Order: sequence, then structure tokens, then C-alpha cells
Amino acid sequence: MKRSLRELIGYSVRAKDGEEGKVNDFLFDEKSWIIRYVEVDLGNFFKANRVLVPYNFLGEPDWEEKTFKINLSVDNIKRSPNLSFDMPVSRIYERKLADYYGIKYPYWMVDSAAFAGNEVVFYPGVAFRAPRKVIKEEDIDTSLRSFNEIKGYGINATDDKFGHISDLIIDDTDWQILYFVVDTNNLFPWSKKVILPIEVIDKISFSDREARVDMTKEAIKDSPEYNPDDAVNAEFEEVLYDYHGKRK
Repeated sequence: MKRSLRELIGYSVRAKDGEEGKVNDFLFDEKSWIIRYVEVDLGNFFKANRVLVPYNFLGEPDWEEKTFKINLSVDNIKRSPNLSFDMPVSRIYERKLADYYGIKYPYWMVDSAAFAGNEVVFYPGVAFRAPRKVIKEEDIDTSLRSFNEIKGYGINATDDKFGHISDLIIDDTDWQILYFVVDTNNLFPWSKKVILPIEVIDKISFSDREARVDMTKEAIKDSPEYNPDDAVNAEFEEVLYDYHGKRK
């Protein structure tokens, strides 16, 4: 099923020993647009305790209760390597985290799911409907991006700049980001939210805080409207892909 990341922020998180926290953010790999980590706050009102949990340690979510189960104890999580959330997550930190959790084959090292035995592994970072070009900033040793970071990035269409990214839509079976939602709030009187497939993104500029989209302003404005109260189901996806002249 397709899920809105915006709606998942604030979900409860329950560790194996019962202690709870909440979801603060999601980090995705910009090369494949797959969620790799969930940022969890296990603190309280007086003191935050934010940690990263690899997404494949998440158990089956309880969508009715808006709760994620984590297949780790709170002690496991709290003893994980310290992380400064003022800086991007570096590959050095990812290696430390992988070593701590006994992850033998981190996602950036694997290109096949054919692993035998009971080792803990990440799913392979195979691109699926990934953007044609994604900017690489040489001064930042990371390919991870934050949902909270990219939310609010401006839209640079082929003929104008307008609106911003307001949400990302994932497939909850594999945590693949499939669509992004554009809020056209400065296109009065046509202001609305529209949904676009990830592959129309030509480039992401993290320094300029914008997404370059290979569509005109008019084409974006006329895209299928997104209503967060309506499911992004197969019928809606057919309409979306018909509009873009693609087959789903």
C-alpha cells in the first residue's frame, strides 16, 4: 500500500521490551530513493534522545494504532553510536552503525539479495524509478537525505519556479519512494496539491534547496490532484501514469 511520509511522522515506536518513543524523521538514499533509516526519539518532554534505527529492524507496523514495532531492545538502541543531528549523516557513521548492529552487508555494498544464512543484511540499493540525475555535493560524504530536509524544497519547472515539495509517497512493502507531492500554493487561483512520479525529477540541488522538474509549470498545474484523505491506489496510479504518457 502507498503511504504518506508526512502522516507517518509522529507514529509511536515500541521496542521489544515495551519502552516507547516516536518517529521524528526518515532518511533515504538519494541514489535509489529507498528509506534506509528511521529517526526515533526515545526521550521525554524534558530531554530528547534521538537515534537512527535501520529500517529493516522495524517490525510489521500497526496502522490502526499508528505504531511501529522495533525488533531491538531499548538498551540496544540507546547504546548505538552517538550522532550529531546538526550535521549530515556521514558514511563513516553509517559504517559504525552497521558494525554495532552486526550488519555484514550494508546497503551500499550489496547489489544482490542472494545472501544465505541468518546474517542481518540490508536490502540491496537497486534504483527503482529513481531520478535521472541527482546532484552530488563533493564536500558532503553521504548519500542520505532527510525527509524533513527535502520537505519544503522549491520546484524549478522548465519555464518557472513555483510551489514546493510537501510530501513523499512510499510503498510500504519495500519502503521505496515512488511519488512526491507538490503544493502549488503560489499559483492562485489554481492553488492545489498535485502528485508526480519521482522520475520526472531531473536534479535535486541541496545547496539551492530546490528540485528541478522536467515539466512545464502548466503541465505540473494540470497534473492529477492529490488529496491526503484519498488513497493512492491502483486506480489513481493509472490516471497518474496515463497523464504522464507512461505505463505503470
